[in-house]
Amino acid sequence: MVEPKFSIIIPVYNAEQTITKTINVLKEMPTSNFEVLLINDGSSDNTKKVIEDCISSDSRFFLFSKKNGGPGPARNFGIEHAKGDYLLFFDADDFPNKTILADYADIISKNSNLDLIISSFIFRTLNQVKLADEKEYLVEEYFYTSNEAFLLDMYKLMNQQLMYVVWNKCYRRDIILNNNIRFKDYRSCEDRIFNLAYYKHCSFVVMNPKIEYVYEFNGGQGITNQYNKNKFATFKEFYERSNAVTNNKNKEGMAALLLKGTISVIFSIFETNKIDKKQKKIEINTILNDSSILEAKKQAITDTTAKKITKILFNMPKPVLILVLSTGSFVETKMPRVMALLKRRY
Repeated sequence: MVEPKFSIIIPVYNAEQTITKTINVLKEMPTSNFEVLLINDGSSDNTKKVIEDCISSDSRFFLFSKKNGGPGPARNFGIEHAKGDYLLFFDADDFPNKTILADYADIISKNSNLDLIISSFIFRTLNQVKLADEKEYLVEEYFYTSNEAFLLDMYKLMNQQLMYVVWNKCYRRDIILNNNIRFKDYRSCEDRIFNLAYYKHCSFVVMNPKIEYVYEFNGGQGITNQYNKNKFATFKEFYERSNAVTNNKNKEGMAALLLKGTISVIFSIFETNKIDKKQKKIEINTILNDSSILEAKKQAITDTTAKKITKILFNMPKPVLILVLSTGSFVETKMPRVMALLKRRY
């Protein structure tokens, strides 16, 4: 049996309403040199049955079921079972361009020693099922031929929103396996931290300008907005690792990105009903007093108006900052289009 060139890994949790659409798009790809590993992460709805019905007649699709552990461990499970030379990580409620694998195969055929492909994508913000906002994040065609040059541009690429996620990228499986790169068992930032570990081993990176993926985000309700007690700790870890990987060459820029991420963490605290008002106040004050925030609000770059305003806010008296962030969390929940437009300008 010929091994597939590409392995697509998709963690699936309670996605009975969306997974059929994703699978059907993958079935329509005009190529056969791939496998799809669907990791049912302890779904409590009819996800497993829906998937079984969808893939029963297609030998390229494989369903695995495991105890719920979050997207990171589910992707790690997929890594262990994948057979392709190249790995792609998709979500269960989004969909790629139908020609993504043909495009990647063409890029690889012309650049056989590449370590990573980074592609353009569309980010859609939904308000329930209605489209609230749509933004294209476009990659400028470029070839990085050294790890030093690639890491030197890290802040610039992060600032363009190209480096955090995994679904706009194509990875080499041997780099992941040989360097024991795996996703952390976190509920936030696990993809960012995985990417940083991988970037250290990239000497040839192809920046692909073609839009290859459509990501749909339900404003105020996606996993990015969900509260968990250790969420800020993962953003802080990402900040520290980013500076370590880049040898502190873009520390001012990384500081600005930490402040932005911290705003989303505080929004999630305001919006949750898992803790009471007193505990919310304690957690927010703990974050604002953290050494990384005290450092970042001094050092953060102000290369855009939004970054300048953010830095000013973080240096205001805490009661004023908390009041502003409380208002912002309300706007994100009730008016996701407005918040999406504000985030664009960061």
